[in-house]
Amino acid sequence: MNTIDYIYRFDPKNPSIKPPPPDAEAAKKTLEDGNRMFATWMESCRTSDVSHGEARYVVQCNGLEVGMLRQHGSLPKQAPFAVVVGCSDARVPTEMLFGQGFNDLFVIRVAGNVMGDVCMGSIDFALTALSDSVKVVVMLGHSGCGAVTAAVDSYLMPMKFWSKSISPMLRSITQRIFVAVREAANGFKEVWGPDARLMPGYREALINSAVCLNAAQAAFDLRQEVERAGKWEIEVLFGAFNLHTHQVCMPLDPRAEHDPEGVNLAFAPTNPRDFQSLAIQMAELLKPAEVSKTKSSKTPTTPPQPAGDDELQESRKHRR
Repeated sequence: MNTIDYIYRFDPKNPSIKPPPPDAEAAKKTLEDGNRMFATWMESCRTSDVSHGEARYVVQCNGLEVGMLRQHGSLPKQAPFAVVVGCSDARVPTEMLFGQGFNDLFVIRVAGNVMGDVCMGSIDFALTALSDSVKVVVMLGHSGCGAVTAAVDSYLMPMKFWSKSISPMLRSITQRIFVAVREAANGFKEVWGPDARLMPGYREALINSAVCLNAAQAAFDLRQEVERAGKWEIEVLFGAFNLHTHQVCMPLDPRAEHDPEGVNLAFAPTNPRDFQSLAIQMAELLKPAEVSKTKSSKTPTTPPQPAGDDELQESRKHRR
């Protein structure tokens, strides 16, 4: 039978084949490389690119990860190199999409990846009890998020928010996403014009922008929590999983095709002004053709852009 395999492999002759990343930069690269492999595997499944010979998509698992190399009666030590806060959506398998195995990631999943008290308690535990191994904390959104979609629909049609079919607990999740939706809507109003809501594709574009803004704002909160804990060596990242390309990226372009260079995790914002910059960037990215034609006939303007990686790294040096 012809197959396209994605394999978790343990080699008893070489049980510690995968050393943990030594710092935040290496951890970021490990996650991005793992996602590139997963996304390429998913693309090969779509195109029926059958494997021949040695398997191409292999996640190495260390003996310590699966608890094999230990004394009788002892437990393997928990030592993840990354904390990932993601959505509960069943289409977003966190360890798998990052190409990681047992004991690599400390995963917290909640609808809409919202930052409630229980979620923050889990993060505090990881920052305190697992700080010897954790190098990065990642906030992960995804396209087609049901919680973000509900928040957008409630923003566009407020009466829907008060529907009897929506429980108070679901409303509490939706409410936590409203600020991201409003920020995204302001970006469209500035770039698309005051009648942005009336343009075709506005709702879908607003959902995709709000996914990014929701992740960015939560990452900003995460960064403050990491600083409060005094864990200056731990970096905070954010991104969005594209359900079409299976790539983690920021910003999220729902029209993108599979591109090995398209995978990237962004550094958490350092200033609330970065949210406006990201909202404008998303509005520019998603604007329909008729808006582009209208804008091209006027004097071009350059929207503020989020700080680049070099600028963010420099700001972190001063912060530390």
